[in-house]
Amino acid sequence: MVRYLFVLLLVMAFASPAFAQDVPQLELGFGYGNFAMKDLFPNRSNGFTTRQTINLNSTFAIENYLGFYWFGTQPGFGKTELISEHIGGRVNYRALGPVLYGSASIGGGFLRFPQAGQGDNSFGYKYGGGVDIPFKEFFAWNIDVSRMSYGFFGEFLDGRTAGLNISAGIVIKMGE
Repeated sequence: MVRYLFVLLLVMAFASPAFAQDVPQLELGFGYGNFAMKDLFPNRSNGFTTRQTINLNSTFAIENYLGFYWFGTQPGFGKTELISEHIGGRVNYRALGPVLYGSASIGGGFLRFPQAGQGDNSFGYKYGGGVDIPFKEFFAWNIDVSRMSYGFFGEFLDGRTAGLNISAGIVIKMGE
């Protein structure tokens, strides 16, 4: 029992500086996304995006990105949707006021055709950057431009399907 208490106190002693940082510990972003996969669909898609960022310090963070995109109704398939989930790292530059960042992550995507009862999933990656522009103490506007790539329908298509993702929204900062 004494060993467990000692280990708990030791962990708390080394973890406490992480709680005293001058940046938010957690940032939640919600917004609109616009994504194009020209190899599969001629039109751009729109949808809902969210990201959760855990700041390890003022420069480095862990970021989770989730997007739900709708590509409209396709001939032969009907309604077409993409669910995208990526987790990775983020590097921040905070000296200017607005936070400039670059991120790279891996994850996957699920392309759904609900009316046809079909779909395909694939490993994917995402890389890009953006800016968080603060407008209140706990809020910021976010603009993110990134490239996402997937290997959908690998048996029919040669190579990966990629496209440009542009998203914008609001960020809620917590634990500053």
